[in-house]
Amino acid sequence: MSDISSTLPPGLTLAQPTGATGGGSLDQTSFLKLMTAQLKFQDPFKPVDNQAMVAQMAQFSSVAGIAEMNQSLKAISEAFSGSRLSEASQFIGKSVLANGDVAAMDAGGLYRGELDLATPSDQLTIDLVDADGNVVRSAAAGPVEAGKVPFAFQSVDENGQPKDLGNLKVRVSGGVAISTATWLPVSAVGVSAAGAALTTPIGPVEVSAVRGVG
Repeated sequence: MSDISSTLPPGLTLAQPTGATGGGSLDQTSFLKLMTAQLKFQDPFKPVDNQAMVAQMAQFSSVAGIAEMNQSLKAISEAFSGSRLSEASQFIGKSVLANGDVAAMDAGGLYRGELDLATPSDQLTIDLVDADGNVVRSAAAGPVEAGKVPFAFQSVDENGQPKDLGNLKVRVSGGVAISTATWLPVSAVGVSAAGAALTTPIGPVEVSAVRGVG
């Protein structure tokens, strides 16, 4: 960047702000102010060279990019803070209840979840559907009152051992569900832009989205 003081009118100098120190850093706002001052007070008979202006704009973009990167790194650092990770690590090996209509098998061979019905139902049917659209588990109940309706499906082989059928979509008929939540086993703890996240078979789940632990 060219010397800004050389473009100021006679008698005008850049004074150091009160309380400033010689080792201070130039932030994005200060950089923009200085560049604006340079354009405002430049000698009309000796305007800033085009190449110099392009270089300054590139430098400004770099400053802005670094500022955004610093904010992202700060967010990640906060997410990795000892207290948050310690709290999230307590979910490992357990199952959490989170909003969503995709269920995964837990260690006991169960696909569990919870519906929130808007109105009572005389004949409520809950199906678990695989990726090919096949109904692999189904149950009917009724009459059922409005509100929370838990469900659970056992999945075991001929020897009584848990049989993982993969992630299954929850489908409801015979009633109107305001929301659907499923129990998901937690295998690890990670981090996302929003903070600590739990690793589950269907993907990461934010700790703030957890509705229950069991």
